Amino acid sequence: MKVLFLCTANSARSLLAEAIMRQFADPEDVIASAGTAPAQINPAVISTLSAMNIDTSGLRAKHLDEFADSRFDYVISLCDRARHECQSDYSGSQFIAWDFPDPASNNDSQAFQRTAQELSERIRMFLLIQRKRAGQAHLFNRPEELFKVLADPLRLTMICILASGTERCVCDLVELTGMSQPKVSRHLAQLRDYGLLLDRKDQRWVYYRLNPALPDWMKKVIAATADYNPQLAVAQHSACVTNATPEEEV
Repeated sequence: MKVLFLCTANSARSLLAEAIMRQFADPEDVIASAGTAPAQINPAVISTLSAMNIDTSGLRAKHLDEFADSRFDYVISLCDRARHECQSDYSGSQFIAWDFPDPASNNDSQAFQRTAQELSERIRMFLLIQRKRAGQAHLFNRPEELFKVLADPLRLTMICILASGTERCVCDLVELTGMSQPKVSRHLAQLRDYGLLLDRKDQRWVYYRLNPALPDWMKKVIAATADYNPQLAVAQHSACVTNATPEEEV
């Protein structure tokens, strides 16, 4: 897998992302970063990564022109300017937009640390989905696939319920949708396989939540759909019923 992170200066966010993904990716993966107007690497990048015990050797700001002859499987922008300037140039790659505030413009002393932690979580989720879906078509930059998935009324309703950010177990969603447990479980498994949801098992229960590694445009589509259609997001705070067997929670 070949991944390129983009931002304007390639001095903070994209360099953090490059170093962090190298830490988690497979050794044969090619991870790089570049900028449309590169500047000097921010010293806080090195100190933040070093505090996380992440290798910084060879890390430097690079101009996008250095990769003019390279093809990447994924190109991930970390600011709106890079997305607007570069997305059309990578029509042959899966282009993903992650919009992270620039920690260099924040006076908070913990800004770089928080950005690195948020990038670390999103990158780990991204890699997890890629490994689980190896060899399959993925959802990360395919609008037609997203809308096909959401065209099913039950799947759309459950996605809107989960858009609140609250984890829900299968029995919660059975109660909230009024559908049978086998049907709810089957559609949850499809949403998980598409990469829209992540699951977490806690004893006999399996909990679902939206995948935080989704591209920002997908998150906005889901959030807007839930906000403008409150009848779909019917979730209320409800206790998990106990009449389900562990085998049914899948």
